[in-house]
Amino acid sequence: MSLPALHTGLGAALALFLCGGGAAYATAHASVFATRHKDKIAMVPVIQAGVLAVYGIIIGYLISNKITVEDAIITDVDGYKYLCAGLSVGLACLASGYSMGNYLSQLNAEGYFFVRKGKAGDKDIASKKFDFTTFVLCLIFQESIGLYGLIVALFLVG
Repeated sequence: MSLPALHTGLGAALALFLCGGGAAYATAHASVFATRHKDKIAMVPVIQAGVLAVYGIIIGYLISNKITVEDAIITDVDGYKYLCAGLSVGLACLASGYSMGNYLSQLNAEGYFFVRKGKAGDKDIASKKFDFTTFVLCLIFQESIGLYGLIVALFLVG
């Protein structure tokens, strides 16, 4: 016996839970990175990590609306599609957040500071410098994993 409404609800819950988990992991490491830098631009990874949670909210909202519509009858196929949509965005954002968190953790552990416009944040502690553009591009490509999961989930939700 299949319960399509249960599968739909699980899809919405997993989208929120897994995306939130990935965002929380990345935000924890991004916050440590941001507190080490005096420049406000160091908040970029924190904002990017928060976007992962928004992906889960979008899909969770779209899927949960499929349950509340009284006229629509959810078929077994639709229930599995919504479950897969939640898993798609959730697992992609979890992987993306884990990737971002590990990258930032490594930068924090090794004492890297980014250079913007040819100036390090603090001359005394900026022994290991790296380019800000390269830093942001790495984060963008890591976050794109979650974006791909969002796109797949949007196709599944229809």
